[in-house]
Amino acid sequence: MQTQKLVERVAKQLRDASRQLVHLSTEDAFSYIADACRKELPIDFSAIAMANNGQYVLKAWSGEAHPLANSFPLNVNECTPLLTEEVVTHLHLLESCALFQMMQYTDVPSWFTVPFKIDDTRFGFCLIGYLTPIELIPDMGTVFNEFGKDVGVSMLYQHEKDDKQQLEQLLLYQQTLLNETLIGDAFDGLTKKISELLQNSVVIFDRFHHVLSEAWLDTKQPYDSLNEHHPIHVGHDVLGYIALLKPSPTTHYVQLSIEVAKNMYAIQFMKQKVAVEAYEKKKEQLLERLLQQPFDTQSVLAQANLLNIDLTLPLFIAVVETTIDMTEKAKPFEPALTVIQHYEHAVLLFKDRTQCHAFYDHIQKSAPIKLLYSRPIQKLQDVRTELTKLQQALPLISTSCIDYATLGVLPLLQEIEHYDAFVTEQLAALSPQLVDTLKQYLAHNGHASETAKALFIHRSTLLYRLEKIEEALHCSLQHSETRFTLQLALKLKELHNL
Repeated sequence: MQTQKLVERVAKQLRDASRQLVHLSTEDAFSYIADACRKELPIDFSAIAMANNGQYVLKAWSGEAHPLANSFPLNVNECTPLLTEEVVTHLHLLESCALFQMMQYTDVPSWFTVPFKIDDTRFGFCLIGYLTPIELIPDMGTVFNEFGKDVGVSMLYQHEKDDKQQLEQLLLYQQTLLNETLIGDAFDGLTKKISELLQNSVVIFDRFHHVLSEAWLDTKQPYDSLNEHHPIHVGHDVLGYIALLKPSPTTHYVQLSIEVAKNMYAIQFMKQKVAVEAYEKKKEQLLERLLQQPFDTQSVLAQANLLNIDLTLPLFIAVVETTIDMTEKAKPFEPALTVIQHYEHAVLLFKDRTQCHAFYDHIQKSAPIKLLYSRPIQKLQDVRTELTKLQQALPLISTSCIDYATLGVLPLLQEIEHYDAFVTEQLAALSPQLVDTLKQYLAHNGHASETAKALFIHRSTLLYRLEKIEEALHCSLQHSETRFTLQLALKLKELHNL
């Protein structure tokens, strides 16, 4: 009779306790459950273990302190599934279960577990222990099993309540970031907000892994200490990365928060892209106005001033041929050097030739580049003429950075018509070996010894070849007029790949 009354009293206590759970926060509910189990029974301790990321994590402990608490977490897949299905006691003797193995090495002779579940949703279990051997009351198992179901219902309600609160927080979080994105033009404000909301240090990199902004909760750390990198996509393109110092929890709320942050950064990248494209378009319009004849100098200078482009004279202009987009590469050189796309080439405007060469050195580390720049321009009206000359002469140079003035007569030779007939008339009688010998002889200003050395032949062999050349061409290489004519023929042959 006393046992029956005890069972009824415990059942009532546990029912009353389960009703209170819906009014408590999740963490408070864990402690309340652990305490409730000890109200009517001489239990030495009760512990709440909940499944989280593949582990049973200790959430609450009530009663006697015990080293057992330090043995958690336990891997879920190493524990018997019965722990979340039915009341299990020390009498089951399931040797393959991590919990049973752990309890065998403790001074807890009597214990049982209560599952927390509802239908197929399993949350965890309550471990109840006695430090002295006792006989477990069979009917008490049914009581605790029902209590476990009630707790399961409460846990499900708590999850729904937490999900609702987190959804509200996520919407507020998204609104906060959206306001920062729409108002601010830089990444710093957005990064600071995200760092505060995620309670994590955040660093933003561009697609080339250059730092764009950073917000550290504590002391700044080396970048290689960052644990997570989340790509920021705009369409199929990756425009940057969010890097976090501490590993973020894998909860649905945190992962959604990171996705929201990525979306906000994608908007910020798109804003900057639109701004850059608009700026590039305005630069192209400025160049088109410079190339028009005639143009209003004052209005052109006013437009250049708004774009932070210095058109004060003297001015240099250059044309560039390369395979990469130079917009990003040019940023370290602005405003001393301006890049403007003009059809298939890029055009540079600059004041200092050293900046031009520095820019060339910077680009050639990434891709081959041909750069040809003008003489100093003294009148803005000459920009059109100089640009035309540069564009026509660009095919004449190899991968290099060259002053147009060093090309000499090459641009003039490019304009000669019927050059093939002239080259044939002057050089057709010579074999390829004699053409090469003549080319080296003229290049070394008629010095026989230097020419022989360059050709890796004996001086007497060179003199023999020179005689053959004079015989074939019916001329004397000692005449300056003859040398000029032959040099001109050789230049045209090389220029037009004849």
